[in-house]
Amino acid sequence: MKQSHEKSVEAFYSHGSEIRGLQDGGYLSFGLWSEETATYHQAVEALIQYVLQGESALHRGSVLNVACGFGAETVKIYEKICPNRIIAIDLTDSHIEFAKQHAYALNLSDRIVFQTMDACKIDFPPNTFDYVIGIEGPAHFNTRELFLRKAFDALKKDGVLLLTDVIVDNIVVQKNLYNRLIGWFCAKQWYMPKANWMSIGELKSLLIQIGFRVEKSESLGSQVYPGFSHFNLKWASIKNAVQTHGIRIGISLTIISWLLGYVHRRKIADYVFLRAVKPN
Repeated sequence: MKQSHEKSVEAFYSHGSEIRGLQDGGYLSFGLWSEETATYHQAVEALIQYVLQGESALHRGSVLNVACGFGAETVKIYEKICPNRIIAIDLTDSHIEFAKQHAYALNLSDRIVFQTMDACKIDFPPNTFDYVIGIEGPAHFNTRELFLRKAFDALKKDGVLLLTDVIVDNIVVQKNLYNRLIGWFCAKQWYMPKANWMSIGELKSLLIQIGFRVEKSESLGSQVYPGFSHFNLKWASIKNAVQTHGIRIGISLTIISWLLGYVHRRKIADYVFLRAVKPN
């Protein structure tokens, strides 16, 4: 029997997680790259700082962090926004177990609660959260639209949605057969349902249709994919990927890294930062 999309995503991220959680501070994002960026750790730190730079400390309320991975970004969110509580969720059990241990070591277990949960099946009471924050995960969700609708319901009035996400632009993909084949292959390797293929403009329109007020909608592809692709095609990075994930997954990750740079150059893939608010 063919396993579900969610199980496939979990299996993809589970390989080597016991090692990967100890590397680069436990970050999993693509990072934000510039000419001065020397390491992956610098890139991922730059991305989370970029996402949170306009936010102020709450000293109250609650945050939902989806696709939290090993919890590295979650801790940064806590340090910046200072809520009373963060509920951080992820599909991958090994991610959650590592994140729980990390929170315990930082004496944050009473403030950050990590749970294995599908972001498309959240069932929190309406008006629960001041923020819903996701770093890249929604591209995997089945579907992104379903998650966004549930996030809207879970947010309080004036609550904030912060997202960075991988974009496969369906308008560009449909221009010719070659683009369709490349788009399909890339999305398949990255476990991105076709329902999630949309341009940044289409994603913004979807948010407005759901009821959000979109305050920022920025393309960051040129600051993400070239640097990430170049870094992961270095021999040291390929060797680390194989040692961490095994030959099959390690080589697949290397291919994906090359593909992301290639499809970005063809304008098939982009990377978006969004800030949207649930109106009062």
